[in-house]
Amino acid sequence: MEIMKNFLIFNYIFLFINILILIKKKLLNFSFKNVDFKLLVFNTFIYKNISDYLNSKYDTKLPIFINITHLKEEEKNNTKKKIRLYFTNYLSTSYQTYQIKKIIEILSLMFEIEIDPDNPDYLFYNVFYCYHMEQKFNNSIKIAYYTENKLPDFNIADYAISQSHINFLDRSFRLPYLIGLNFKNFNNSLFTLIRQYVSRYPRTKFCAAVISNNHSFTRFRLNFIKQLNRYKRVDMGGKFHNNIGKIKNKISFLKNYKFSIAMENSEGDGYISEKIIDSFLSGTIPIYYGDYMIDEYLNPKSYILIRGREDINKKIQFIKKIDKSDYLYKKIIKENVFTDIYFKENIEKQKIEFLTHIFSQDKNKAKRVDNYNWKFNRKMIN
Repeated sequence: MEIMKNFLIFNYIFLFINILILIKKKLLNFSFKNVDFKLLVFNTFIYKNISDYLNSKYDTKLPIFINITHLKEEEKNNTKKKIRLYFTNYLSTSYQTYQIKKIIEILSLMFEIEIDPDNPDYLFYNVFYCYHMEQKFNNSIKIAYYTENKLPDFNIADYAISQSHINFLDRSFRLPYLIGLNFKNFNNSLFTLIRQYVSRYPRTKFCAAVISNNHSFTRFRLNFIKQLNRYKRVDMGGKFHNNIGKIKNKISFLKNYKFSIAMENSEGDGYISEKIIDSFLSGTIPIYYGDYMIDEYLNPKSYILIRGREDINKKIQFIKKIDKSDYLYKKIIKENVFTDIYFKENIEKQKIEFLTHIFSQDKNKAKRVDNYNWKFNRKMIN
């Protein structure tokens, strides 16, 4: 009982702090990290996925998810086109929560939004579960918004936003994972400051990794780490092959090292997770494997890219060379992270144009897939 009492006190204090933040900032620049933490604390066991939370709490939580300062006075009347939306197959992770928040924020500037779980005009769905196949969504325009390394099926999706390099007329838009990350100061200047600081105070520790997932693709990472360990020990701070004990914060842990392992859970052109960004934010030199086309927006001189098993020995020799040369280490650290410092802004603009194109059309014209009488079996979910 005492533990429960303390937990309830903590909840009330946390809510009170959030109210003060909202009052102080008048809903301006609200930190979505607070929202995400609140989701994790209060809704982990209540809601199965983030779709349930957003759809069921939309009216009461509207000020949190939409920055009303972006709305013009003339847009606040009832002349905006009404659209019925629903979100399904999402999980309550900070990334996916942020993506839904951004969709609602963008569309609310131009349309009057209603969340309709039974007969939505437009259905956004992710890769988790199969609820988008329910018969009640047969007449909905389906927009696959994939946050994982999956290819959208255009026999089902009228439109798709994914990380894949797909050109499909007006139906597909590529949104790299790192573009969608919730970093307010996610720009070249931030990384430049971090790396300038690091170049003045070089790290003494060699290399670290934070790996939690243990499946087939981790064999490549483990094989690389084993070979690198023959030169110097790699400190493992995650659940997978941990050799130093539990760590409190990934970036705080990595900031003590020259290098960090930033290898994806799966390989695929276009798929880049937060791993390499965390490495950059910690001021390390990332050792990366995953998307071979990553240098489309990240400067290849600022990190080490491993192109398959045949490239491991070559890159380990290069890592040794950097480790032994203070000049070479500082040269890499001082490199700009991005190839185009405005790439995030440009892609965000294209994303808005893509969504606007979908919702500005007449619904009948926006439909791209024939209506099928899909028979949905809930066993597909398991």
